[in-house]
Amino acid sequence: LLVQTGCSIGGASRPAEFYVLNAEPGTPVSSRATPAGPLSVGLGPITIPDIFDRPQIVTRPQSNRLELAEFDRWGGDLNRDLSRVLAQDLMSRLNTDSILPYPWSSRDTPDFQVTIQVFRFDGDVGSAAKLEGVWRLLDGAKGCEFAAQRFSFDESPAGPGYQEFVSAMSRAVAALSQQIAERIGKTTSGCQ
Repeated sequence: LLVQTGCSIGGASRPAEFYVLNAEPGTPVSSRATPAGPLSVGLGPITIPDIFDRPQIVTRPQSNRLELAEFDRWGGDLNRDLSRVLAQDLMSRLNTDSILPYPWSSRDTPDFQVTIQVFRFDGDVGSAAKLEGVWRLLDGAKGCEFAAQRFSFDESPAGPGYQEFVSAMSRAVAALSQQIAERIGKTTSGCQ
């Protein structure tokens, strides 16, 4: 009787829900419209602070306070998911199928390398999804730097829940890929 009473006091908790980022459709940047010449891009490394790279979805309801969603979680490794979606977004915007994930084989020499350091990947559910950091565009063969740019994207969720919040995060990742693709489209590979 005591065991049954103890089990009924806690009640049933709700099941966990799992989310993934999604690639957002995009059109090729003007310099990569059909027919576009071959192009390969090495994507990575991509670094995310440990506070965000965890199973729980992290939100920031106040500037100096984080919340971890106990029942709303990423469906896999956030860093890998972010890399996958960035690769898909870049493929459509650069009109190429050759996006090489880091680390790529020594037999591969991409035309460009894009490294990304994420500073912020959070927001407030129902209010804003935020993606901030810096990306660098390098020559794929010799490593000289063509560009380094800070980025900050805020997307408004279409509703109050985590589903809408994660969709807004996907749109922020798409905006980042658009910014990178536009710069790649204006850059000629090869160090001067």
